[in-house]
Amino acid sequence: MQMTYSTERLLLNILHPNDADKVLAFYENNKEHFEPWEPERDPNFYTLPYQRLSLSIEYNLMLQSKLLRYWVFLRDNPHSIIGSVNFYNIIRGSYYTCQLGYKFDHRHLERGYAVESIQAGMGLLFGDYKIHRIEANIMPLNIRSIHLIEKLDFSYEGLAKASIHINHKWEDHARYAYINTAFEE
Repeated sequence: MQMTYSTERLLLNILHPNDADKVLAFYENNKEHFEPWEPERDPNFYTLPYQRLSLSIEYNLMLQSKLLRYWVFLRDNPHSIIGSVNFYNIIRGSYYTCQLGYKFDHRHLERGYAVESIQAGMGLLFGDYKIHRIEANIMPLNIRSIHLIEKLDFSYEGLAKASIHINHKWEDHARYAYINTAFEE
């Protein structure tokens, strides 16, 4: 597990629970931007103790190779989070698969940061975790996210009806997948 990874314009970092203030600020600054697309939040989500605990749990899952989350920063401003790339539900055995999640600050959209950071994360995932397939589930009305995933060469596989509970309602999700054709056992 690589703790920090650099791209041309970005730093991807695994954060320590002591960084919970940065994560909390990121979520607070983007609450209205994120909430239409995500499951209902725990009442304590927007608190430092919750974010500290979340970072601690995520780190333990990363040590078990069940999750890989990088928080994204601009190289010229390494103190403010602009996004997150998350590979979760990592399963080996006969599958070698995972799910992809991502979110980016509303002030940093349409600049290629999501593509750049997801591609970097995918490279690490394929190299270090030997993953064969990455899946992404997106609400059909989230056109910006669909365009992003298609730019990354994910293929549309169909519609999962009433698959994820978002804002008190079961929402359909378009299912996309990326197959690592260079996969070797």
